[in-house]
Amino acid sequence: MSTALRERLTSSTENLRTVASLEFTDEVFESDNYRSAEVLTEDLQSLFIVNIRERTMTILTMNEEMEVTKETLFTDKIISMKELFSDYSLNQNTPPWKLELVLLDGRTIEVEPGLSKLHDESYKDPEIAGEVAEDFENFIAGLKNTLIL
Repeated sequence: MSTALRERLTSSTENLRTVASLEFTDEVFESDNYRSAEVLTEDLQSLFIVNIRERTMTILTMNEEMEVTKETLFTDKIISMKELFSDYSLNQNTPPWKLELVLLDGRTIEVEPGLSKLHDESYKDPEIAGEVAEDFENFIAGLKNTLIL
């Protein structure tokens, strides 16, 4: 993740980033092998991390009681990946607003970074919103590097 991303996180989300750093070391935010996207909702904070080299996706979540869960999936368990766009424009290269992943067991995982705007005012800043969109696109690109669909 970029330095600007670190600066805009709230103290509670910083705890989730600390968990990620402890689990993976700081390499997770500095290495080209990793791509991540964060989503803040009313009751959960989530950090989705793709390890391109190992072809895994790790989902770290933290609830209001500061309980952390970690789930690591091999990306070969993903059978479909759908990017959802509001109004797609080839000229402006419109970024997706949501990603749906369907796993072999039929479970669907949704990654929607735009939800963060509803739960943290700083995400409404156009500069930060642009960084979130870029992080999300990089996360999707990282997933695409690990999948053969």
